[in-house]
Amino acid sequence: MRRWLLVLGLASLLNGCAPSLFPVEMPVTASLSDSGGTASLIPYQPLVVRLPTNPSTGYVWSYVLAGDDVLHLESVSGEAPAPDGMVGVPGLEVWSFRAQGAGSAVLTYVYARPWEKNALPAKTFTLRVEVNPAQ
Repeated sequence: MRRWLLVLGLASLLNGCAPSLFPVEMPVTASLSDSGGTASLIPYQPLVVRLPTNPSTGYVWSYVLAGDDVLHLESVSGEAPAPDGMVGVPGLEVWSFRAQGAGSAVLTYVYARPWEKNALPAKTFTLRVEVNPAQ
């Protein structure tokens, strides 16, 4: 009887921790070609946005998230496909988000030089995110 209670207790403990210990779904990935589209997620599913960048040009990506109760930023990093030591080579900037709960969010990115106040951005990226409960 005690073993049975122990097994049930461990099962309920793991079930309560499942969203943080075990990925619910594979990440949804978006790139510049997905601009204007919609990404469909379920709660706790990751969203990874990869956009081309070349910091040596002075251009940087900035973003605005409308719906931060639906989507949470987990990390920002860079990926440089160039061999070590090569300067001025384009790469990717990567934002990792995680869906929080059901609802909608909109990610809007602008690729511009921060000191050029009246210039149009070189690139823009917009993605609508729909988070629906798992079925």
